[in-house]
Amino acid sequence: MGCCGCSDEPSSKVEPGTLDHEGMSRHSEQIFVTHRSCTDILPVLLLIGLTIGFGFLVTNVVKKGDIYRVINGYDDCANVCGRVTEPETNPEYSCKGADKTKERYLLMTLDVKGVKSRQCVVNCTDDHFVFLNRCISKQVHETATSIIRKLGLENFYKEASRDLGVAWRELVYLLLIALAFSLGILIAFRYMVQWVVYIILLGAILACIGCSSYLWLAWYNERKAVAAHEVPEEDSSEQAYLIYAITLTVVTVITLLIVLVMRKRIALVMQLFREAGKAVYAMPALLLQPIYTYLLIGLTVCAWVYCMLWIESAGNIYKNRKGHIHFRKDALVIVSRWYNVFFFFVTCEFLLGCQHMVVALAVARWFFTRDKKHLSLAVTRGFGYLMRFHLGTVAFGALVIGIVRLIRSMIAFVQKQLKRYDNDVVRCLLCSCQCCLWCFECALKFLTRNAYIETAIYGCNFCSGGRKAFHALSSNILRVAAINSVGDFVLFLGKVIVVTLTVVSGIYLMQKKEGLNYPWVPIALAGVFAFLVAHCFISIYEMIIDSIFICFCEDYEKNDGINRPYYMSRGLMEFVENSKKALRYLDQEPHHTQ
Repeated sequence: MGCCGCSDEPSSKVEPGTLDHEGMSRHSEQIFVTHRSCTDILPVLLLIGLTIGFGFLVTNVVKKGDIYRVINGYDDCANVCGRVTEPETNPEYSCKGADKTKERYLLMTLDVKGVKSRQCVVNCTDDHFVFLNRCISKQVHETATSIIRKLGLENFYKEASRDLGVAWRELVYLLLIALAFSLGILIAFRYMVQWVVYIILLGAILACIGCSSYLWLAWYNERKAVAAHEVPEEDSSEQAYLIYAITLTVVTVITLLIVLVMRKRIALVMQLFREAGKAVYAMPALLLQPIYTYLLIGLTVCAWVYCMLWIESAGNIYKNRKGHIHFRKDALVIVSRWYNVFFFFVTCEFLLGCQHMVVALAVARWFFTRDKKHLSLAVTRGFGYLMRFHLGTVAFGALVIGIVRLIRSMIAFVQKQLKRYDNDVVRCLLCSCQCCLWCFECALKFLTRNAYIETAIYGCNFCSGGRKAFHALSSNILRVAAINSVGDFVLFLGKVIVVTLTVVSGIYLMQKKEGLNYPWVPIALAGVFAFLVAHCFISIYEMIIDSIFICFCEDYEKNDGINRPYYMSRGLMEFVENSKKALRYLDQEPHHTQ
């Protein structure tokens, strides 16, 4: 299969006709491809090669490093505190190899010449305190304590930690409450989304009109005060109020025009929410996908941190001019550092891509199945299709996004290094590059997610899926704008509602809990947990809506509703050009099932 080829290229759209005159049988073209082949084999082989290369680099780094050099610290002879260090064969480093198991803490001091020395000690002195196996001067602690005391937070951390220990049961209850509210929001999206959308649009319009009226009134009062010499003209804000009023009035007019022009597209957004609710009801296993995904991403983060500690501890031993032994990072270690970052980006994007592909496969199978009662194990079959055919496509998208994120990280590193130099031109250029790359990454993620949906429908490779997705999105640009504006705002509002209700429940529970010094600490923590839970479930809902929308576009492109009946539901048929004819001919089908 070529890079830009596809096993099922879309035919030209069939124009609606009349059955009696054309004598055609009413059979829709099968859109969801069941007979597939492996897509994008080269990217998955490249990902396997990257994994093998990462293993090779980590193996070499482990030979040169010791993770306890970072965790425990080491002295001027490179002996790790609290450990037995292996000696060196080179007599120049003869002091390396001592037993420091009893000397657990690292003490760093500066002499009168400003030379830093490092030594392992049994206990920290009275003017030091222990932090991460290091002896830190109490002057630092006193400085931090004085700042905390000035802010009135002297006993805050101890008391807040005690409050979390007292209220841990209530935190568990609030986590379950947030889960229940998230599921309730998904149900409300199906049955009450039209009211939510209407309230949002009405609120936005009223807010624009009200703020514009207020600014014009403020401008009039300011102008009147200047004319009556109540306010000096040089101190007047008349011109500022005029600029603000004109600007907001233009925004208000544009908002009203957009709502009027896109009113039918906004109705499509509401119908897509209803269809997404039907899909979740038919395939509740979709809601389990974020649990697996974010659990794996959490394990990936732990693995990345562990490898980073090994990389930062690695280096070639050398003695500096002061006679102290240190470790210098060579080219291999520096490459391993950036390789670890790149591999982390690719792995996270790959796991998210697998989730998107499974959801898209399940939703596409559900959408293009006429009799939903015969649909079984759609999510499981989607996972099977992913593992058997489309891992390469997900790997392709993950590699592309990973490369862009790596470039952004390198630019950020260069920006940090150039902070010591006062060069506004270079700083401006780097900020511009960073901004452009961020916009490009967001657009790439959006296109990649829709390319996965096209791959889920047709079994195409990544290039073909991206081309099909771009064609479908560009052909329905106003609908896409409505979904990405109104739809995303409704989903964000759902997250806000979950967090708000959870926080209110937390206030009710914490009022009954005795012995709390700062009740708002567990309440705030519960709000953070509620946002994460809501984000997990609502992000799946967003992917379901995008999948249904692409399926709707492909169904409209391949069928005409008459000679080739649509797969879409009656609710979605209202948003096609020949909806009345399609519904009339649909009513003639006695065995048609939606």
